[in-house]
Amino acid sequence: AARYHLTGERFEAAEAARIGLVTAYAADVDAGLAPMLDGLRKAAPGALAETKKLLTARVLDAFDEHSDALVALSARLFGSTEAREGMGAFLERREPPWAL
Repeated sequence: AARYHLTGERFEAAEAARIGLVTAYAADVDAGLAPMLDGLRKAAPGALAETKKLLTARVLDAFDEHSDALVALSARLFGSTEAREGMGAFLERREPPWAL
């Protein structure tokens, strides 16, 4: 996933599954989701809520622990001339100067 994060390359669902970014995919989304949705509907709502908390706890703790630094970094990066040019180029469907 780091490769795609760094390069911005596009990739298909099969590649996302291969690298573990998604757990499954199907050409027919409704048919592919049906077994998972059936399983979720059978699960106890309270158990699902607690499981979600367990699965996201470490990520949320890391955000909480580093929130001030992350906010400052985000503001610095997204407020930069380079970021504005990159976002402008993306919206205007053109290459930024560093990619020419």
